Amino acid sequence: MTDNSTYSPTAPTHVPTGVPGLDAVLKGGLLPRAVYIVQGGPGEGKTILANQICYSWAARGERSLYVTLLAETHHRLLRHLQNMRFMDNQFAGTSVVYESAFDILRTDGLEGILRYLTRNGKRQQASLIVIDGLFALEENAASERAFREFINDLSIYADVVGCTILLLTNSKRDSGSPEFTMVDGWLHLGSDEDQFRTYRYLQVRKFRGSDFISGRHMSSITSDGFRVFPRLEAVTGELESANMRDERLSTGVAGLDDIIQGGIPFSSTTLLVGPTGVGKTTLGLSFICDSSEAEPGLIFGFYEDAHRLRRRAKALGLELGTMIDSGVVEVVHHSPTELLQDQLAEEIIEEVRRRGVKRLFIDGIDAFKQAAVNEQRLGRFVSTLTAILRCEGVTTVFTAELAEIVGGEHGLQFAAVSAIAENIILLRYAELESRLYRTLAILKMRESGFDPYVYEFYLGEGGFKLGGRMERTEGVVTGQPHRQTVTGGRDA
Repeated sequence: MTDNSTYSPTAPTHVPTGVPGLDAVLKGGLLPRAVYIVQGGPGEGKTILANQICYSWAARGERSLYVTLLAETHHRLLRHLQNMRFMDNQFAGTSVVYESAFDILRTDGLEGILRYLTRNGKRQQASLIVIDGLFALEENAASERAFREFINDLSIYADVVGCTILLLTNSKRDSGSPEFTMVDGWLHLGSDEDQFRTYRYLQVRKFRGSDFISGRHMSSITSDGFRVFPRLEAVTGELESANMRDERLSTGVAGLDDIIQGGIPFSSTTLLVGPTGVGKTTLGLSFICDSSEAEPGLIFGFYEDAHRLRRRAKALGLELGTMIDSGVVEVVHHSPTELLQDQLAEEIIEEVRRRGVKRLFIDGIDAFKQAAVNEQRLGRFVSTLTAILRCEGVTTVFTAELAEIVGGEHGLQFAAVSAIAENIILLRYAELESRLYRTLAILKMRESGFDPYVYEFYLGEGGFKLGGRMERTEGVVTGQPHRQTVTGGRDA
């Protein structure tokens, strides 16, 4: 009887792919001695993804063999890759070797391909082999059984030699086909349309020997190559909260600090909600202009770039330009175009961690809704993003549009993101006795008291200034004031 009590198999070590975001989805990368299928239609990025992995491995001293069957010529392939930043010509033909095996397939069939891989893989000392054109092997197989035996032999070869094999295919065969049941992993590249927008995605359909993050993850192809944006709420895991401090951060508006007992609580999230032009951005700039070298600031916006923000701040008497020039504050601007929400979140988190940002102003949380492919994710997404920022010790102020300018029966129905904000400041217009007022009210403040009144505020050369408390203006917040009781004005 054999004693197996001392047998303790160790889990294989993941090998990073070098493709941004993909290793996070794969919980570390590919596994050695494994065979993977990369499936996708024409133009989905299979060739770019495979080459990006090859050149990433070459930079670490590994060698790859890229085998084409019914595919474009190597000359055309390399010419197209020249536009990609990952392409390094010093590795082409040396660490990354391109060869065609189509003639061998045509004359010797699948057995000839196995002999070719055995011979050339050993000669090139390849730790990664890419076979571009699995569909050609399917078409040349004498039967399904012959094709199944080929896939089995390929898996045995990868295990014995110790290499990783990628099989690229645009075949529409599904999970019931033998190749998908026998390989170690299956990555699906696809694209879909959201009304006028086309977006790419990557999905791991199978991955033996390791955990992975299931579901669709948005992806992109740029001059940097292939990039995956893992769903933020799926990759975060358990978060360690920042050390809480009984500390308040000034809003930059003295009167406002007074009515919220000294400022915004440390590492909290504050929502400034109101109609367009009411003063949300001005209040956010007042907050960010209280940044310092000890508390660096970041403005992440979608509607005004750094030049326009400088001009606005200068007109308001705020020293934003000086703070940007000194590096105390940075501005990241994106036009509200066809961005992806996970892409935006990644950039925010990277900037926060790079500079140790403590004050963050996101001007236009509504842009995340515009960037969402599935709006059902929005609540979970924003909740995760704000949780990460809190754990980084960041105090965040963000703005959200309230559709109604003056009010109406739906005046307080704004985005569900308000449930995630710990503090909510409502900025409104109010029409009283044929005059238009700007008003401010605190709707919510985490672990803090606040004055439950409506205040008038002003925008001008002195920036955002809080006026006195408005009296006998019932209905201002709902947009239905009782005009006959307005006499009395505001406090001096």
